[in-house]
Amino acid sequence: MKIPLFYIPKTRHKYFLEIKKKYKSEKYIIPIGKDCHAAHSLDILNIRNQSLPYDWIRLRSMSGLRTVSQNIQERFTFFLSDLKRNEKGNTYAEKYPEAEFTHAKAVIDDPKLRSTFEKRCQRALDIISHQSVAFLHIIEITKFGFEEASSFCTMTKDFTKILKPEDSLHIYMRFDEEIENEEICNFLLNEIPKIPQVYITTYVREKTKHGIWGNENEYPQLYKSLNLKIKRVFPIIAIK
Repeated sequence: MKIPLFYIPKTRHKYFLEIKKKYKSEKYIIPIGKDCHAAHSLDILNIRNQSLPYDWIRLRSMSGLRTVSQNIQERFTFFLSDLKRNEKGNTYAEKYPEAEFTHAKAVIDDPKLRSTFEKRCQRALDIISHQSVAFLHIIEITKFGFEEASSFCTMTKDFTKILKPEDSLHIYMRFDEEIENEEICNFLLNEIPKIPQVYITTYVREKTKHGIWGNENEYPQLYKSLNLKIKRVFPIIAIK
């Protein structure tokens, strides 16, 4: 929300009192793809205050959780190893071609950017080691059949092996305009909650109306449906 404060005619400068809602999470929420929507939602809720490895990386729904769990178990040893470019011009590590640096393509030849990612990786490992963590993940299931859905359930169960007793995994199935592939969607909504420490929900972003980010005012409700415990705290106030 912006409230007009004053206007300087000769300079044409306008100043506003900007008030932004701020939330606090019970656990440290780590976004782990499949793309940057998870990190963006944390930005909008003013929860995210540090950059982490998967904030702006694109993963595949069928392999994303496996890639993340392997990276963590390997302490990100191969996360930036033997970088290459694919046919789309996106950078990827040779061991993980399905994880693309779509917003940081230059990491392949920019030592400074590489160093930035190395720091993010170490930061993530420190957080995972010392704090209660909620991993936030997105999948798109439009092309899933029962074989893919069953494989995803297995991959999700395997992911929980890296969780501490107080950690959790929160997954939302994202759709553009309406829930699609309902039979598979219902299958996952029924099967995934049987896995301890894992929560799942659906999210329709109404892309035509709201764009790729969806309706940002609905993010608190999305988090509630994911059993991510957040609460409103004192807002951010600034003059701009």
